[in-house]
Amino acid sequence: MLTVLLLTPGHHVSHQVLMRYLWPWDEKPNPGRIRQCFHQLRLSVPEISQENERGSCRIRVDPKSVDLLRFQGFREAARASENVQVRCEALRSALAEVRGTPLEDLPGERFARKRSDLVTDLRELTVSCVQAELDCHEAESALERVETALGYWPDSERLLALNVRALRQLRREDLIAPLLGRWETRFSRSTTHLLLADTAQGEEANTRPAGAAPGPFRSKPRQLPAAAADLIGRRTEQERIEQVLSGNTPGRSRIVAISGKPGIGKTFLAVRTANGLERHFPDGILYADLRGYSLVKKETHWRILARFLNDLGVRPTTPTEDGMVAAYRAALADRAVLIVLDNACDEEHVRHLLPGPGASAAIVTSRRHLHGLAIREGAELVTIETLDHAASAALLRARLGDERMGMAAPFTDDVIKHCGGQPLALTIIAARIAEHRPAAIADIVRDLCRESTRLRSLDLGTDNLSVRMVLETTHGRLPPPQAQLFWQLAVHPGPTISHAAVRAIALDDTGCTGGALEGLTRMHLVDEPADERYSLHDLIRLYAREMAGRRDDNERAAVADGMLSFLLHNAWSCDRRLDPDRRLPIDEPRRGTVVAPQDAAAAMKWFEAEYPTLTAAVRMARDHGLDRFTWLLPMTMVTFQWRTNRYLDALGQLNHAREAAERAADPADVAMIHRMLAGTHRGLGEGGQAARQLRSAVLLSERDGDAFSAALSQYALGVLLRERGAPAEAEAQFRAALAVFENLGDRLGKGAALCGLGNVRHDLGQYDEGLEHCLRALAVLHGTDDVNGRAHVLHSMGRIRRAKEEHGAAVDDFTAAVGLYRSLAYPSREAGSLIRLAEALERANRPEESEGALERARLLLQELGERDIAGAVERIRRRF
Repeated sequence: MLTVLLLTPGHHVSHQVLMRYLWPWDEKPNPGRIRQCFHQLRLSVPEISQENERGSCRIRVDPKSVDLLRFQGFREAARASENVQVRCEALRSALAEVRGTPLEDLPGERFARKRSDLVTDLRELTVSCVQAELDCHEAESALERVETALGYWPDSERLLALNVRALRQLRREDLIAPLLGRWETRFSRSTTHLLLADTAQGEEANTRPAGAAPGPFRSKPRQLPAAAADLIGRRTEQERIEQVLSGNTPGRSRIVAISGKPGIGKTFLAVRTANGLERHFPDGILYADLRGYSLVKKETHWRILARFLNDLGVRPTTPTEDGMVAAYRAALADRAVLIVLDNACDEEHVRHLLPGPGASAAIVTSRRHLHGLAIREGAELVTIETLDHAASAALLRARLGDERMGMAAPFTDDVIKHCGGQPLALTIIAARIAEHRPAAIADIVRDLCRESTRLRSLDLGTDNLSVRMVLETTHGRLPPPQAQLFWQLAVHPGPTISHAAVRAIALDDTGCTGGALEGLTRMHLVDEPADERYSLHDLIRLYAREMAGRRDDNERAAVADGMLSFLLHNAWSCDRRLDPDRRLPIDEPRRGTVVAPQDAAAAMKWFEAEYPTLTAAVRMARDHGLDRFTWLLPMTMVTFQWRTNRYLDALGQLNHAREAAERAADPADVAMIHRMLAGTHRGLGEGGQAARQLRSAVLLSERDGDAFSAALSQYALGVLLRERGAPAEAEAQFRAALAVFENLGDRLGKGAALCGLGNVRHDLGQYDEGLEHCLRALAVLHGTDDVNGRAHVLHSMGRIRRAKEEHGAAVDDFTAAVGLYRSLAYPSREAGSLIRLAEALERANRPEESEGALERARLLLQELGERDIAGAVERIRRRF
C-alpha cells in the first residue's frame, strides 16, 4: 500500500485502485480490509502524514525523501535546460537514483505494468544521458554507460547506435564491425545502416544527400595496400585488364573479374594493375578485402557498402539497404573511381558494390569463376594460370637477388618443378632460402622435393603465407558433395581422369557427381586440360591426399577399388579389340560405363589418352600391394605397348606382374605373363631372354597339366626359334602346338600354327608347301575376329610369293596386310608390311609406288620415336 500511495504522493488513490493493486482477485472493494491495512501502515510509518477518507487514501511526504520523485525531478530539470552540460548532469543525477529494478519483488499484474512503464522511462533516460555525454565529448563515460545499458536492453537498436557512435568518437572503429556482427547474429536484424557515419553520429553532422550537387571538396580515397614492385609473367593479363578498365572493349562494362587457383597471384595482379591506373581515376581508388576465403568470417557486402559511402563522404537520403545502393551508384555516376574488391566468395558477394554506367570501374578477384558477372554485368573474365618455367625462374631471382640466386642455381629446376608455377609457393620457398644460411639450401629443397614434407616446407606460419592454409580456406567453403569428391579424386593416381572415371569412383551414386565436379572446376581446384579430362595441380593433389588420409581406411579402399576396377574393365574392353584371343580372369563390371570401341583404331585412341593414368594406376596398385590389379592391368596394356614401341614400359610392368601373379593367380596366368615377357624381350631384340621366358612358360603349363597354355607357349617359342635360324626346332614346336589346337577346336591357334609352318617352309626354300600352309591358315581364320592373325598370314604369303617371283601377287598380299594393320592401328607392323611392299613394287617395276610405300613406312617409324630411320628399316627387313 505504501508503494501505491508513493507512486502519486499528495493525490487521492481510490479504494478501487488499491484493490486492483493489492487484492486483484476480489471483484468489489472491501473498505474494512483497506482500513485495517491503512491502520497498520500508520503504526509502521508514523512520521508520514496519512489520510484515509471515504472511498480513497492519500499520503503526504517531502518529495526529496522519495527516490522516484527525485528521479522525476532531475528528469524534468534536464528537459527544461538548453545547456547541454547542465542537461547532462541532471540526467546523470536522475540515473543515480536508480538502484536495481523498480518495484522489484512486488507481485501482481498492476505492479508488473507499472514496473514496465518505469523501466521504459529508465531506458529512454539512459539513451538521453548517453547522447548528452557524447555531445559533451565525454565518450569514455558514454561508452561505459551504453555498454552497461546494453546488458539490460540487449535488443535496443538505439543503444547499439550510440555504442557505435561512442566507439567512433574514441577512434576504436576496429571494434564496430565485430560488435554489429554479434548483434546481428543474436537478433537476426540488419545493422548495416549503423555503419554509416552520419546515421550513427546524429543530425548535427555536416552531410550532403546522395544525388545533390557536389560541394567544393570531395573525399578522394587512396586505399590500395602495399605490394612488391615487380609483376612477373602477367603482362598479357595486365594489358587486357587495363583495356577493359579504360573502356576500350566494346560490348563490355568497365568491370574485370580475375579468378584462379589459391595462391596464384590474383590480388597481386589486381593491386599492381590498379596502382598503374591511378591517374585515370582522379576521384580515388577504393579497396576492400571481402575475406570470401579466409579463416575469419567473410565481410558482408552491406558493411563494405556502408564503409565506401563513408569514405566517399556520401550520406543516403534513405538509410536502408536499397537506399544505400542507390546513393552509392549515384555518387559514382559523376566520378571516376576505381573499386578493387578482393577475395570475393561469389557473384552476390560483390554485385551491390559494382558501379553502374559511367567513368568508374571495378576489379574483382575470386578463387571461383564468376560467370554470373559476365552474364548480368557484362564483366570481362580473366583467368590466371600458373607461371611457366622462365617466369618462375624470374620470380625466384626477383625475390632472392642475384647473389642468392647464384647460390641456389643447382637447385633451381627442382624448386620450379615442385612449386608447380604457383607464385605463392615460389615466394615462400624464396623467403626460406633468403633467411637461412647458404649451407641450408640443400635441406630446404630436399624437404620441398619430398611429397611427405612439401606442404610443410611451403609454410611461413601465417594464413597468407602458407600453401596449406590457403587451400584449407578454400576447402572449408566447399559444400559436402564437392568436399567428398575432392578427396576421392586424390585417391586416383592421375595425372588426368576422365569424366566417366569420376562417376565410377564416386561412392554415393546420387546423381550429383557431375555437379560436384563442375563446382570444383569453377573453384579452380580441378583443371580440365582436355575435353572431359580432369586433373589436380600437384600441390592441390597433395592437400587432397591429406584430406583423404583423414577418411576411414575402408572408405579409401572402396574408392581405390572402384577406380582401379573402372580402368581395368575399360582397358580390357579395348584390349579385346586389339587381341580377341587373349583370355583374362576379369569379371563383369559392377558399376560405371565401360567403353565399347567400334574398331581397333578407337581402342588405340583410348589407350593413348589413358596411358599416363594406366601406368600411374599400375604403380599405385603395386605400392599398395593390390596383386590382382598389379598383374591384370599390365596384361591389358601389353598389346598397345607393343604396337606403339613401348617395350621398356612393358618390361618393367610385366616383371612386377609376374611376381604378383605368382602370389595371386593360377599357373596358366603366370605362364601367360611369361609369354608376354618373351614377346617384350623379342621386341627389344633380346632373343635369349625371350627363349628362357617361353621355356619357363611351357614347363609351368606342363606341370599344371594345361595343354592349351602349353600350346600357346610352344607356338610363341616356335616363332622365336624360326627368327633365330633354327627351322627344325621351330617346326617341332609349331606341330606340337597345332595338334593341341586341332584337338581343342581352337581356330585362332590352328591358323597361327599353320602360318608358322608356312614361314618355316619359306625359310627352307620350300615355297609351294609354305604357300599351301598359309592358304590353309587364311581359310581357317576367315570369318573370325583375328584381324591381326589374317594380316600376319597375308604378310607371310607376300614373302613367299616374292620369293617365287610372283611379284604382282606379292604386291596384292602386302597391300592387303598393310590395310589390315592400319585398321588395327598397329603402326610398327604396318611399317614392316610397307617396307616389304616397297620391295615387291620395285621388283614389279613400279619404282614411284615403291618409293611412296617406303616413305610412308619412314613416317610411321618416325612417329614411333625411331631416331635412326635407315637402321630401323634394315632391322625390319631382316626380321619381318
